[in-house]
Amino acid sequence: MTSTRVTTLVVFFVGSAGLALASIAASTPVAVAGAALVMAAAIYLVRHFWRESDRKRKQELVAQSRAIAKMHTELRDTTDQVRTLVHTDLQDLPSRIDTFARGVLEYVAQVQLDLEDANEQMRLAERRASKHRDQVLSQVSGVIGVYATLNPEIPYPPFGGWAITGDCARRLVELILTDRPSSVIEIGSGLSTLLVAQALEVCEAEGHILALEHEKTYLDRSVALLAQHGVSHRAQVIHAPLIETDIRGEIFRWYDLSSCRLPDQVDLIFIDGPPKATGSLARYPALPLLIDRLGPRGVVLMDDANRPDERSAVKRWQEEYTGLEVSYHQDSKGTVEIRRGTE
Repeated sequence: MTSTRVTTLVVFFVGSAGLALASIAASTPVAVAGAALVMAAAIYLVRHFWRESDRKRKQELVAQSRAIAKMHTELRDTTDQVRTLVHTDLQDLPSRIDTFARGVLEYVAQVQLDLEDANEQMRLAERRASKHRDQVLSQVSGVIGVYATLNPEIPYPPFGGWAITGDCARRLVELILTDRPSSVIEIGSGLSTLLVAQALEVCEAEGHILALEHEKTYLDRSVALLAQHGVSHRAQVIHAPLIETDIRGEIFRWYDLSSCRLPDQVDLIFIDGPPKATGSLARYPALPLLIDRLGPRGVVLMDDANRPDERSAVKRWQEEYTGLEVSYHQDSKGTVEIRRGTE
């Protein structure tokens, strides 16, 4: 407790005592003395509270002055910053607005390009989906057509993949039923060999197919498939390994024909080999080596005609042999039909 508070407390008690004396004193001097004590205590307390109030008021004024001074300083600093900012930025304002506008326009342009690209991707996806749907429908209808036409007693192996596709199979079967060839050579073997043999059986003529196969494993599968469906008498699968073959000075890996007894005249050549991995223009040698055996109304049918190598091979054939009538069919893998006209 501070000395000022102790003094104030003592004066308060003295005043209280004086008030008591003045109230209960029996004699006048004692009452006067009590009143004097009360007066003195009152004067002291009034002066003390006045001084205390004045001191607090001064402290508040000092605090307010300091707060005003602080606000003035902050306002002055803010004003200086605004003045500097305005002075600096107003000079660059046109260029900044131009830069901002260019940025906005570039962003909008990029958004438009992204939207156009997204729309184009959607259109491409729709076209691919539509094309795939059409191919699936063509495959399914082709398989159904083959089954309905040839009416096999047991199901066929799967169509597509390495095997002939449904749409190409239907085209091959329809070609045989329409042209009724007596002699067919197939480059490669498999399910297509079986379908040709069955189509020849449906024709009820003396038609026969000879298939060249370079892989012994696939040869055995083809022979077993023919036997399983009871048309071995319509087909012969010959093992013809791939060897280096010279075609007008160019070397290709193609089927060895040295031990093959080929028919003198062929009505249909179906080309479905050798595989693409064999080399560039792998199927080109077929026509140079077999065209002399192709009859006057002979037809060449080649699968996978959408591939660049096969199209290049057809183009070379057209340049080297006159009178070829070429028709491309938009099957799933592409089929090209070549008929021999008048040379």
